Amino acid sequence: MNVTIYKCFIGSPGDTTDERFACKEVIRHINKTIGEKFKFRIETLMWEDDSRPSFDVDAQAVINRQLLAKDYDLFIGIMWSRFGSPTERAESGTIEEFEDAFNKHKTQKNVEICMYFNKKDIPQSNMDPEQIANVFRFKKKISEIGGLYNEYNGIEQFKDNLRLHLTNFFLEKLDLSKDEKLVEIQLKEKHKIITKLLEANLSTALNIFNGVNPCWVEPILCKTNQISSNYVENFNFRISIDEILENPDSIIIKSPPQFGLTCLAHHLVLKSWMDENIWIYLDSKDVNRNSIGKNVLNELRRNFQCEDTSQIKCIILDSWKISQHGGMKLLKDLTNAFKTTPIIVMQTVESSDFLNDSQSENIEREFKILHLLSLPKTEIRKMVTLYNQITFIEDEDKLLNKVVLDLDTLNIHRTPLNCLTLLKVCEKYFDERTVNRSDMLNKVLFILFDYNSGIHYSTMPDLKDCEFVLGAFCEEMIRKDSYSFTKDEFISFSKKICDDSYISLEINTLFEILRLNGIIYSKINEYAFRATYWLFYFAANRMHASSDFCNYIFTSGKYINFPEIIEFYTGIDRRRTDAIVILNKDLIQTCTDVLNKLGIPQHVDPYLLVEWNPSDTSIERARDEISANVQASKLPLQIKDQHADSRQNQLRPYDQGIRMILNEYSLAVLMRKIVASSRALRNSDYADSSVKKDMIDSILASYEQVAKALMVLTPELAINGHAAYAGQSFNLKGDFGDTIDKRINTILQHIPGNIINFFKDDINSEKMGPLLLDRLQHEKIPLTKHILALLIINIRFQGWRKGIESYITKLKKNSFYLYDLMGHLRHLYFYDYANDTELSEMKQLLLLGYSKHEFGDSTPSKVIMNQLAHRLFKRPKNE
Repeated sequence: MNVTIYKCFIGSPGDTTDERFACKEVIRHINKTIGEKFKFRIETLMWEDDSRPSFDVDAQAVINRQLLAKDYDLFIGIMWSRFGSPTERAESGTIEEFEDAFNKHKTQKNVEICMYFNKKDIPQSNMDPEQIANVFRFKKKISEIGGLYNEYNGIEQFKDNLRLHLTNFFLEKLDLSKDEKLVEIQLKEKHKIITKLLEANLSTALNIFNGVNPCWVEPILCKTNQISSNYVENFNFRISIDEILENPDSIIIKSPPQFGLTCLAHHLVLKSWMDENIWIYLDSKDVNRNSIGKNVLNELRRNFQCEDTSQIKCIILDSWKISQHGGMKLLKDLTNAFKTTPIIVMQTVESSDFLNDSQSENIEREFKILHLLSLPKTEIRKMVTLYNQITFIEDEDKLLNKVVLDLDTLNIHRTPLNCLTLLKVCEKYFDERTVNRSDMLNKVLFILFDYNSGIHYSTMPDLKDCEFVLGAFCEEMIRKDSYSFTKDEFISFSKKICDDSYISLEINTLFEILRLNGIIYSKINEYAFRATYWLFYFAANRMHASSDFCNYIFTSGKYINFPEIIEFYTGIDRRRTDAIVILNKDLIQTCTDVLNKLGIPQHVDPYLLVEWNPSDTSIERARDEISANVQASKLPLQIKDQHADSRQNQLRPYDQGIRMILNEYSLAVLMRKIVASSRALRNSDYADSSVKKDMIDSILASYEQVAKALMVLTPELAINGHAAYAGQSFNLKGDFGDTIDKRINTILQHIPGNIINFFKDDINSEKMGPLLLDRLQHEKIPLTKHILALLIINIRFQGWRKGIESYITKLKKNSFYLYDLMGHLRHLYFYDYANDTELSEMKQLLLLGYSKHEFGDSTPSKVIMNQLAHRLFKRPKNE
């Protein structure tokens, strides 16, 4: 039997041993399948198999004489991180082998050249900037001389690509395209390989940390630029991915950085391919603006093994910024080159500009505008569930609530990246309730420095050194009230700090870590911290290192504008009695200022004149509400998630600006000081106990002053829907009634609960339990005591139930305070993420409260409690 022999030369540097072995594996497979059927065999030429020991001017010359002198039909070249060592004849041995093949290709026209480049992340041990730069230059050279190379991600993708390419080569060479069965098999194989390639592209985009499997969640695309503060409202304006895939159109999708635009782009390409459509992905950072058509064709060849551009149904341009150099020209050239092809542009817009960004970019083609928004709680739950299945951390609801609490506390967007970062932190350290942001940010920095697989360092910078240098830099910005800087300013200032302090630190590496992790971002020619909490965290570290800067923050009153800096200062060292004393003194003074400005009696309490309303039907209404579901945990999780999101302000993370509050704006200053003081108290576990008691007294007294301010503003709120006083504005949100009288009545009833909504997150910590319970037991002012009780039922630390039981027993049976407490407990019973123990405790308190109202009995008998439980918690008839 006559068999045609084809010789294949394998050329590559020393870091591609696995690929060289894979070449032999793929070739053996082809020889055993279509090779045997169509009577041909491929034989490899490899120096490790086919050269013998010998001498010449160098080892490469031996390989040239023994192997390159022979004729061969294919040349397979492979590169990753190594370019190779120079020889007397070329830049490296591999380049010498390539040039031999290229000369034969030009002169004899019978040598096929296939070049492959591994784009997998390079380990730190293999990092050699000069070698990597040479590889990139060689890759560019191939394009310039008319070549098309293939990029792969890891050995498995290399084998898939090589098998497809060699099979295609022999189908063409042996003219086997008429064999319908073989072509059908080949098309199926081709589809499978392209699918795996596109899946790998998406997986790479999704991958953030080593050891964490990629996770896809459905993005929230909104068709309006009038973004609501309410997640649920935005959800109702969403556009589904299927709508875009079924009817591709020219669209600009906008989002702040790190929202997942690149992941969305690769997801769309993959999904369209599964529907037998070709969508092309282009990264604007890698596109040659002078040859758009060639770039698109290369992507078509590389990813889809296709030459016909008419097959392209849509083009996605990723990582596009209107401010980037040549950005507008790139988009215009692309639209002109593909006039009838829909183009989807992934536009990155900084958070501060996102809401005000124009809808039209002065482009000739008309684009629809969509906004990629942060995730609702339902989608975060999916991420938590998947992560927890792979690496169990804690009960799903506890873990979800912790992640959402941390996102809101840090005031960062609910993006997949931020969720995964915080999940990684939870994996290392999980604390369900305590919110010490200083500790949290320290752990986030540790994760970003040590676990991010996309960034490699020549030497690992010491985190404490970095915090010290950044602290000094942030001090400089705060003192100057200037919060943007150039790279040169950052480098020169940081180097001086290192020199003065005898610290060895690669400042350029530190800058890149900050930039690549999104801690700082580019503002045309300057940089700034993307989130203000990073600025204040590093500055708080500086306060511990510099007593002069610490005194400056307190004595200048800067902390009023920067309450976070005090929070971080006390969170780093939880024994800061000095901070509590200073803050308490300032808080008392401002509270007195507001009291004097309001001009109403110190402890006026209109709620003492209000009875339980409506008293006659309260039990029946409560029974109807509660019996709708015996256990709150039986409510669908989606309902709970959406209800929780209805109270979240989606606009808040978009605004990271630093606002200066004038001292004469006494109410605004008071509310800022309450925040700073509450966070400082929450973090000061080991401060002097008497100082802590004084501070909680001052915070609660300040709550009362804010409540009285709202009472004064109630008529204006009822008439206009908004009101302002002493630098602080308030707005009505929700249905407060259709007449002014009804609105006034409803607003007044909601004031105590709103005080808790304003400030509970700033003081929320289980460690505050003993202090708050002691304060509840001894508090004499009814309004203050009630606000404190509402705070306690929201936090629910150990021992909370006994404190609330005692409070209920001392209330009058028809008092407004009992009515309001029962309303809040009912709401928490249904919609809060309470565990079984907490649900049981809330149920007992509800029984006690309604018993007190109906029977006036502070210690009802078991018979009465059972009767009431049957009425309140009986199942509906249809169950």
